[in-house]
Amino acid sequence: MRELIIIGGGPAGLAAAAFAVRKRMDALFISPGLGGRTRRRLLLPWVDDYQVIVGDETIHRFRAQLDYLDFMRVRAHAQHIEPIEDGYRVTVSDRHTYDTRTLIIATGSRGERLNVPGEDELEMKGLCYSAMTYGPLMVDRSVVVVGSELLALRAVAELSRIAREVTLVAEFNGDLDTEAGRVILGAPNVVARRGCRVIAVKGGSYADTVVIECNGVQDTISADSIFVEKQLIPNTALVEGLVELDPCGFIKVDSRNRTNRQGLFAAGDCTDASAFQVLMGLGDGEKAALSAFDYVLGLPVAIAPCED
Repeated sequence: MRELIIIGGGPAGLAAAAFAVRKRMDALFISPGLGGRTRRRLLLPWVDDYQVIVGDETIHRFRAQLDYLDFMRVRAHAQHIEPIEDGYRVTVSDRHTYDTRTLIIATGSRGERLNVPGEDELEMKGLCYSAMTYGPLMVDRSVVVVGSELLALRAVAELSRIAREVTLVAEFNGDLDTEAGRVILGAPNVVARRGCRVIAVKGGSYADTVVIECNGVQDTISADSIFVEKQLIPNTALVEGLVELDPCGFIKVDSRNRTNRQGLFAAGDCTDASAFQVLMGLGDGEKAALSAFDYVLGLPVAIAPCED
């Protein structure tokens, strides 16, 4: 039986695995690839590669620590987890099983897609799903944000500080009529197109036009970049029914990345801790690995409690 199994190859999973290597834990890392969403970058016609610090560069040092450790890596998808005596059993896509005392889930999340013509062809070519990551590149640009909830409002708030014009395309009212929504949408460079849905994304080498439909009438919006901020969907089907999830499907964790099951931890943007950025995920993964290490050693949660 292993001391630790980590499932997920994004920033949180990589950081947890690197921590386990440094602590000489008997660990196994299960992931078909390394880097998660950081392997992709948004291409923009006015931005050269050297101007952008991308997640792939940030996590390279963590990948380098694992590339040569084939003995601790399984290149497969985890398909099933079941509790066993003193731990958990993980079944992967080739039907092999692996037993462990502790388990870290770091399976990440994905952005909800538009599912319209042009999206697949222009994804990450002027069209992406993270204004938080790429917003700083939008200085004095015209941008479109698609969404109706807090995620979209946050994107509008951030982009309106640096972009020339921000157009929000919102099919539903969602959170737009909240106090925060009224303040954010009241910025002089923000335009809200309510009751409108995106029906196509167009462009040549890069996305530069959004086709919308409002009450049966079509219109087009030109933009330098398009951000889809509808909803984050956690990749947590693997642990559904095993650990407690919030209403959106994110894994509930405490301040030590513990789930409601003994010895089972979670990290990164599959949790309700909102660790949606690369550096947040790296720190979250290390924290989860430290908690798993303490659990294996039998240490209490509070190593150095404050004394009166």
